[in-house]
Amino acid sequence: MKAIKIITAIALIIMTAAATMVVFTACSDDSAVGFWIVQKVTAGEVVMNEQDAESIGLNAVGTIKLQKSGKCELNLLGEETKGKWEKAKDGTITINYGNKQSLTGSINDKGIMTLTDPQGAEYILAK
Repeated sequence: MKAIKIITAIALIIMTAAATMVVFTACSDDSAVGFWIVQKVTAGEVVMNEQDAESIGLNAVGTIKLQKSGKCELNLLGEETKGKWEKAKDGTITINYGNKQSLTGSINDKGIMTLTDPQGAEYILAK
């Protein structure tokens, strides 16, 4: 009987340690988490940068705040909205927000995020 209790205790310790490792592994790559500022948006031939935004009365082209929880807050051209985001194993970032709107992209080795919407507009962001 004592051996069963010991084996059960060891099994519980191993399962707890394994679960903890899975959680830390899932959260270890948080390079996307944080406050991102849109440096430039390109839509076809039209390019908007920070100076262009200021000239039409905006503080910035936009910002995106990615939270560890998978939630996000976006402010694009003065429109604020919330959504959810995820980062796939291959590094692809997907942001879903507003009324079925989405952005997909990645972060390069210099820490610059590039996102594209379904219409082809490209967003360049930096922390």
